[in-house]
Order: sequence, then C-alpha cells, then structure tokens
Amino acid sequence: MSTKSNVLSSLFRDIESDIGTREMSLLILRALKDSLKALSVENIDEFLSQMKELAEDVSNTEPKFGVLNYNLSILLGVMEDCMKSKKCDRHKIVKCLINKIDEIVKSCHEEKNNLIANSGQIDVEGKTILMHDHSHTVWDVLCNLKRSGKHFKVVIAEQDFDKTHSNIEKMHAANIPFQVVPSYMLSHIHESIDMAFFGAVTLKDTMHFVMDPGSFSVISEFHVDQVPAYVFIETKKFSFWKSKKRSEIFIHHHKRSHHSQPIEYDRIKYSHDRVPAHFFTKIVTDQGIYTPKTLKDFFDKRLSKLESGAGREN
Repeated sequence: MSTKSNVLSSLFRDIESDIGTREMSLLILRALKDSLKALSVENIDEFLSQMKELAEDVSNTEPKFGVLNYNLSILLGVMEDCMKSKKCDRHKIVKCLINKIDEIVKSCHEEKNNLIANSGQIDVEGKTILMHDHSHTVWDVLCNLKRSGKHFKVVIAEQDFDKTHSNIEKMHAANIPFQVVPSYMLSHIHESIDMAFFGAVTLKDTMHFVMDPGSFSVISEFHVDQVPAYVFIETKKFSFWKSKKRSEIFIHHHKRSHHSQPIEYDRIKYSHDRVPAHFFTKIVTDQGIYTPKTLKDFFDKRLSKLESGAGREN
C-alpha cells in the first residue's frame, strides 16, 4: 500500500466512524467539487493522470469503500469521454466533472429515500428491535418508521462508548423507547428480541458484508436462535470488483504493557468484521428487498455489466 493510501485509510476510517459511509462519500465529493472550482488546469493529460492516481490510492484503502470507488470510476469515465470530443478543452472537462458530482450527490439522496421507503415494508408494529452498530442508515430507517406511526421499542447492544451513546442520543431524540444491554449479555434476552437491524460499509463479491467490529458475534448469536436479521445498505456501496485478497480490513498491531507487572504483549485490533450474507433474513436496499440468494443474483448481474462496460453511468 502506498503512503497516500495509508494516510487516506486512516482519514477515511475516522470520518466513516463519525458520520457514516454515505455522508463520508458526500463530504469527499463536495471537497473534490470545491477543489475543481479553484483548480487551474493547464495540461489535460496531466490532470487525467492525477485523477487516475487519486482513484488508485482510494481503491487501495483499508477498508475499501465501494461507494467511493464507484463514484470515482464514474468521474474518470466522464473525463475520458469528454477528452474524446474534438471540442474538448480544460474548462469543459472541469465543468463536466462538477456537473456530474452534482448529479451523484442528488442521486445519493434519492437512493437514501428509496431505501427508507422500501424499509417501510417491514412489519415492526409492536416488535422489539435490536441495534448494535453505529449505522446512520439504521437511524434513518428507525426514525422514519417512528414518524410513520409505528409502535416498537429498541434494545441497544452496548459496545464502544461513543458509538453506544450516539445510538442512545438518536433514539432519545426520536422519542423511540429503548433499553441498553451489554453486547456480551445478549444471550439473556434472545426470546424478547423479534428482529435485529444492521448497516454495512460494503458488500464484497464473496457475499460478505464489511461491518462494524463486533457485528459478527452479535449476528451469528441471533442467527443460531433464528431471530430475523436485516441489513440496510445502498447498492452503490457494493464492491463491484473481484476480490484478490482479504485486505479490506485494517489490522492494527501494537505493543502494550501490563498495568502492574513487567509484561509486554502484542495487541491486535481489527477495524471491521466480515459477515456472510446468508446470516441475514432480508437485505433492504434502494433497489428493493433481497434474500441472500436473490442478492447474489443481483450482484453478479451488475458486476458482469460493469466489467463489460455496459453498466457504467455517464
């Protein structure tokens, strides 16, 4: 991994943890738009080269963010198509890129609204819903269900202090009744949970979701007890490329010392979990609601189109 990718990896992980994957993508697009407005392009070929270098660095971050890679591939396609035109000049390229960014930002909001609308098909009336991860998409879904007049309560699986308290604050602000249970004590409440809601960073071609750390243990626990689990994710977050290695998870190794004994040890921390799609009852997206089987069919067809060049937006 290049130095730039390392820096971007750390930056993206911090931003994604704070504001979520979708908002991080929009933030980066808006920053890119501002940069383009202030940019003075002298050499079109050099400009294209720099954009490709940026896309390459982003594609090598840990974890990989499918939505960022997808959006940058669209922008590169716009540049390449524009450069084929005989009337192409540097001002036109920049204008085309800015217009495309505006279109992408608008479509992101539409996709979010479509996903929320599709989530309304889930029967939550009188149910108890478990939430664990720090998913802004799950927040949006729950708040919309509450606004639509549905009656339900939430159990927050306690984990990282900041993430847990963000979940608490969001449920309180939305006037959604909730309780908090430590994530390592959930076995005591299996029978009282009707369904579990999760968000995800991306979906890989291996049919594994990349999710918040700790998600795998919680989801597998309820999967064994056959409690329905739902994941909510926009399709543009999918990683529409063939997996070459398991590098989408950042692994942090560092030395630690025992608090009272002269003992040093290695501590290993992982940025995200990988969770197989078949653990979920339904996958709710902006394109519709899928089972694990129909999700794979959708993914494979879209990947095939993109690889052939027929599925790229322009």
